[in-house]
Amino acid sequence: MLGVMPRVKAPTLKQLWDEAGFKPNPNQKEAILHTEGPLYLPAGPGSGKTRVLLWRTLNLIVFHGLKPEEIYLSTFTEKAALQLREGLRGLLGMVTSQTGQPYDISRMYVGTVHSLCQRLILDRRFYPNRQRRRAPALLDDLGQYFYLYKQSQWRKLLDGIDLGEDPNLTISTLFGPASTSRHKAVTNVIGLFNRLSEEVVDPQIIKDRADTVTLRRLIKVYGRYLESLTNDGEVRRTDFSLLQQSALQLLEDSPGTGSIFKYVIVDEYQDTNTVQERIFFHLAAGHKNI
Repeated sequence: MLGVMPRVKAPTLKQLWDEAGFKPNPNQKEAILHTEGPLYLPAGPGSGKTRVLLWRTLNLIVFHGLKPEEIYLSTFTEKAALQLREGLRGLLGMVTSQTGQPYDISRMYVGTVHSLCQRLILDRRFYPNRQRRRAPALLDDLGQYFYLYKQSQWRKLLDGIDLGEDPNLTISTLFGPASTSRHKAVTNVIGLFNRLSEEVVDPQIIKDRADTVTLRRLIKVYGRYLESLTNDGEVRRTDFSLLQQSALQLLEDSPGTGSIFKYVIVDEYQDTNTVQERIFFHLAAGHKNI
């Protein structure tokens, strides 16, 4: 005979903690149960912050009806991102084994800030009329280095900018020990360019405020670098730092993008730079749950 399967009573959060062998202290419990408004958690190494993030996310999904795709959960390293994804799958799988209710986190925004910015740029939800533009080609750290180190490109960027008889020596001297190495000069310039990008600095506005003549001229080189990524070749390019700027620009240009995620959760917040903070606060603007 066929019959209706009996409804399985959902476990409580406390029962799930017992099954997982997790005994939150009062501060951890308060953080996990916090569901409305902003929350800031100072937590030292080994204090269990990753478990708190995972259990708080589970609480939102299982006990408050949040869809995984309504949560933005970011961190700063691939290792930490993998730990969050796998940890969340494990905890939600534990719930499924008891209730039969499946949870799909494939559409959830969980990963590094850079990977989520790249995904955001490809997500039609963030475009007016869901008409996304073509994504730029991403230069990773090594790609950015070789793009600048290429002799023809390096000469083109420095052409007509007075950096002395040996531009490599002038650049290296500004940042540290003198060296005629192009490798050293390019490495120093990349650090400068990425910092300017992460602070959302417009080279046209900042160029006359620099402390030294050399720095003012390198800011002009930065402006040329930005132009080259857009204008050299058929495919628009971007680096990791500028990728975040592109994501921020998209958010600021598209109405309603501050309400797509109901919860914005940021791991290792102390590592946040200016452009990332602006992204996080924009994404949380609609619901204020950050």
